[in-house]
Amino acid sequence: MQHLQNMKVMIKVMLIVCHCGGSSSDTTRQLSVLVGADVTLGCLFDKLSRLVEWSALTVEWNVVDTHAEKSVVYTFEDGRAHVNREGSEVDRMQLLQSDASLQLHNVTVGDEGLYSCRIITPVVYTETTSLEVLARPSVLLPEKAAVTEGEEKTIQCDITGFYPEKLAVTWLILNGSRTVLAGLSPLSRVCTEMAIHNADGTFSIRSGITMHSSAVKGGEMSLMCQVEHKTYSRPYNTSVTLTVQAPPQPVYSDVTLIALTSVTSLLLVSAAIGGALLLYAYLCKAPPSVSEISKPSIVYAQVQTDLRCTIRGAGQRELRVR
Repeated sequence: MQHLQNMKVMIKVMLIVCHCGGSSSDTTRQLSVLVGADVTLGCLFDKLSRLVEWSALTVEWNVVDTHAEKSVVYTFEDGRAHVNREGSEVDRMQLLQSDASLQLHNVTVGDEGLYSCRIITPVVYTETTSLEVLARPSVLLPEKAAVTEGEEKTIQCDITGFYPEKLAVTWLILNGSRTVLAGLSPLSRVCTEMAIHNADGTFSIRSGITMHSSAVKGGEMSLMCQVEHKTYSRPYNTSVTLTVQAPPQPVYSDVTLIALTSVTSLLLVSAAIGGALLLYAYLCKAPPSVSEISKPSIVYAQVQTDLRCTIRGAGQRELRVR
């Protein structure tokens, strides 16, 4: 009899342990999402045997980001939701269906990390999801470019707004049906800068190729900027057509410049002579100046006396004096 009672106690203890121990998911889900999209992180717990009061249900969503820093994203406790990450929510009606999935709207690079869901009903249930955020690069390359004969031309390929940082850029020369790696000859150089970190967490990079005109066979060549990134299932290619143009011709020939110089000099000399003649004519037309008559203080009778006046500025004109 005592043995039977001990068996009953052990069974009760086992039932209590099984009921209160809860459960957890042994695997971590992997999710990938593009920047700006919405994503749902699943968290399904054991079906409720009866309707649970809101005050007895607790939901916790936490995240450990790429810097190993843990933070609270969303909590539901005492029948109220507490949102720490704007744009995150758990549907209350879905909670009654044992679904505590977290919805994240307008995902950014900063949302990447390891998310953990913890449910208390009071049975404890946990589940983890690894969220990977991706941003597809934007590639900008001109369609056409021209290099002057005997000179060099640098063409820039701008790649912006990508995540993660790992990215490869390759320049190719399209020669008919053949594709040749660029930058291997002295007539072409490839320079790719270090990636820069943008304010939104994404990255940008610039890559340029410098081509000498003598490397452009037949006066025209196609160059390809090839980009490899995790967001592409295959390398992304964009091309530019490079043509050779003749050096600019001077507006005037040497003979024309000599003629223009001679005419200009002649006009300047003529203008100087004309100005001098006009000045001379003006001075000649100016009236002369006449001084006062100079005479002795005493004039004697029967004695010849000279009276004198001075005339200045008369030029070469004929004068009559009375």
